[in-house]
Amino acid sequence: MKKANRVSLAVVLVLFVGTIPLGRAQGMGGMDMKDMNMSKCKEMTQGMDMSKCKDMMGKDKKGMEMKGMGADKKSEVHKGVGTVKKVDPAGGKVTIAHGPIPTMKWPAMSMTFTVKDKALLGKFSQDKKVEFEFVEQGSNYVITSVK
Repeated sequence: MKKANRVSLAVVLVLFVGTIPLGRAQGMGGMDMKDMNMSKCKEMTQGMDMSKCKDMMGKDKKGMEMKGMGADKKSEVHKGVGTVKKVDPAGGKVTIAHGPIPTMKWPAMSMTFTVKDKALLGKFSQDKKVEFEFVEQGSNYVITSVK
């Protein structure tokens, strides 16, 4: 192959390869990011056992800004009705299959709650129907009273 042909081929390749990122960027034209916000991300975490997520993230949180993550907001009391599935006295936790909780926009589901006062654990037993109140404390959902 002659030198002139190789140079021409090289120029064509450079021009072609250089346009690939532009084509990809133009393909993202339909993505509208102005409506994206962190409150939508928070909604996705509802019902998750966030203590497990904390463990996966590691222990060193230095330099992580946590403003606006709910820890500093006044805790609203939420009410639920459900059936006790498991009691963990050592961990101070109880698993409840509860109905919908409108104030949290939660559907019916089973989840594990932390109990604020371990003395409340005596009011829970497997397969017992309970009415309970809880608050969001950081990334945990903490039962404050039970009937």
